[in-house]
Amino acid sequence: MDKEPIIIVQDLLRSNLYDYNTSRSSEWIYPDFPNVNLGNPSYPRVSVTDADEPASKVTVGTKSEKQIIDIDINVWVKAGVIYEKDTEQFEGTKLRDAIARAIADTLRINQNQLASDGLNNYERVSMKTINSEVAEGIMRKQITIRFTRIIID
Repeated sequence: MDKEPIIIVQDLLRSNLYDYNTSRSSEWIYPDFPNVNLGNPSYPRVSVTDADEPASKVTVGTKSEKQIIDIDINVWVKAGVIYEKDTEQFEGTKLRDAIARAIADTLRINQNQLASDGLNNYERVSMKTINSEVAEGIMRKQITIRFTRIIID
C-alpha cells in the first residue's frame, strides 16, 4: 500500500521547513494536535491531520475510485517566545505567519514531487487564523489543502 497522504505531506514539510527553535533536536512536525500542557521548548510546532476523504467510483464494474483528500496543517506558536533567523527576530503572529507562508510555498513549489507520490491536483483551500478553541497564549493558523488520488483496483 502507498504511504498515507498525511505522512507524505508531513515528510515533505520535515525535509523543507526551517525550525525556528534551534535548541531542540527532535521533530516539530506531528500527525496530531499538541497537548495543552506543553512547555516553551515544544513550540513552535506543526500538526498535519486528515480533514476529509470522500471517494467515488471511477467506472462502473470496477473497484477503482477517485479520492478527494483534504488535509489540515496547523501552525502552533506560543506567545512571548522570541526566535531569530538570519538576524531577524520572530515571535507571536509574525512567527506563526512566517511558518504558515513557508508551508504554503513548500507545497506550491513541490507539486511535482507530491504528484509523483500519488497526490495530484494540489489546491490550497484555505489559510486562516483560528482564535477559538486555542489555549490562552497559543496562536494558531490552519491551512487546508486538497489533492486528488486515483486508486486503480
